Amino acid sequence: MSNRLSETVLNTKEPDRNYESAYSNCLYVLGFILLSSVNAHKACSKNANLWKSIQYQLKLVETTEGRCDCDTKELHGHKMVGFLAKSSKDQTNVKSGSTVIFDKVVINTGSGYDASTGQFVAPYEGLYYFSWTTLTYNSKYFKTQLMHNGNIIAANYPDGRGLSSGKVSATQSVLLHLAVKDKVRIRTDGTGQHMYGGIWCTFNGFKI
Repeated sequence: MSNRLSETVLNTKEPDRNYESAYSNCLYVLGFILLSSVNAHKACSKNANLWKSIQYQLKLVETTEGRCDCDTKELHGHKMVGFLAKSSKDQTNVKSGSTVIFDKVVINTGSGYDASTGQFVAPYEGLYYFSWTTLTYNSKYFKTQLMHNGNIIAANYPDGRGLSSGKVSATQSVLLHLAVKDKVRIRTDGTGQHMYGGIWCTFNGFKI
């Protein structure tokens, strides 16, 4: 009688163990499904953002027809302006107060520099950086000034007098806050001067 009772008790406990095991397995499966759903949602979100970025880039290409308008560049709302010009020939005996013409344009983003007049006109208000370099022969000199509208801002003065041979150059740079249509140019200061032509004599500026 005692053996039968023990066997009955054991048989009644066995289903409980099976139930607990099945319950644990269900929790594991549900947890796996939930985790997979979260990861899938994150992946879908990333893919959606990537697709939006691709659509935006395609729209830009469609709008510009695949072309880059380098004269009206804009980077994150910042209007890009910059130029570099050089003198293609020597300039001798230039009258005092005359504009130095840097006629060979290398770059002119924003179209602010006019090679025919040697003058830069600001297309936008802002802070600008300008620099110019001139070179002269021995026994010669070339004194210039940077003009902002009608005001002298800075001067540049390579002086080769006293040299028996060779050449001498000088560079000057300035920062200016310009309003729209403000004018900047390089002018001579004195007569009987001589500036060497070529890549050694340049005038450049850009909006910061």
